[in-house]
Amino acid sequence: MSAFLGPIHYWLYQKIRKVVEREQLIYEKASSLCGDAATNLRNQLWERYGEPLPDVDLSQLIEGENIHGWLQSQITLAETREAALIKGLIDLCGDGGRDLVEQAFAEHGAECGRNAREQGESAEGASHIYKALNNFLLNGMPCDQADMITVNTEEKVVWESALCLQEANWHRAGVDAPTMKRLYQRWISGFVQALNPDFAYRQTGDTTQGDPVNRHEIIRK
Repeated sequence: MSAFLGPIHYWLYQKIRKVVEREQLIYEKASSLCGDAATNLRNQLWERYGEPLPDVDLSQLIEGENIHGWLQSQITLAETREAALIKGLIDLCGDGGRDLVEQAFAEHGAECGRNAREQGESAEGASHIYKALNNFLLNGMPCDQADMITVNTEEKVVWESALCLQEANWHRAGVDAPTMKRLYQRWISGFVQALNPDFAYRQTGDTTQGDPVNRHEIIRK
């Protein structure tokens, strides 16, 4: 099967694995706060959505020739299971659950930012940081192309999308989009700060707040 796999498949697989890693970090924090309730919740979600992918080479996981379909299904499963875990923890643990999830997103984003720097990703300007971000942030399939860059300079990058590609999976899990968007903001902010502290990220347009598009920017401080 590996003969059919190309770099783009491994690139996407690694981004799916980042969601799996973040889910595990959330669970580890939750088990300290919520105890057996967190374990019971995780077990229920594994029964419903399946266990997270093991950390093995992609060629050991894909069977058959439908690589595109397999990767798409893994995006759906990973994002939905993580969102369901978040909803469950907030329902079980209240504000404490919400706080630990926010902390996990910020920490994981920062860890990915440090990994990007260690791997030699360029972070000299906003355009380089945006490129590095897209090597770590799972945002649909490569063919989706939901984002449109409207400003692209070394000082500032702005991108817009009419549709949040993760939102359908959030809805499937029963968690509200504003909650998840705040979490993703924490993740991206952590990533950008860790990669280059001279830059910052912010979301300046949000369809859940009535704006016509989702608008994001990375800008030099």
